[in-house]
Amino acid sequence: MAALDDRETIQARARRFAILGDPTRLMILTCIKAAQPISVSDLAAATGVNGTTVSQTLRHLRACQVVATERDGRIIRYRLADEPVTVLLAWP
Repeated sequence: MAALDDRETIQARARRFAILGDPTRLMILTCIKAAQPISVSDLAAATGVNGTTVSQTLRHLRACQVVATERDGRIIRYRLADEPVTVLLAWP
């Protein structure tokens, strides 16, 4: 019992794992990790997922503070912003 973290910490970890539990999100995050920063159109081309789905997925990941954006003129590029998720993506 002493080794368990508090309930809030456990819930935060569960949310991180849930983010990685969806194949589309995992594929997009893996591409971002490999090529960051990367645009929506480049993510769509790399993953084969349509641009609308990529955009909706990124909106969700941004709301969860897993990705952040960088503006390059009119192009918005995405990069990983959550260190624990980045570490999990590196796990074999």
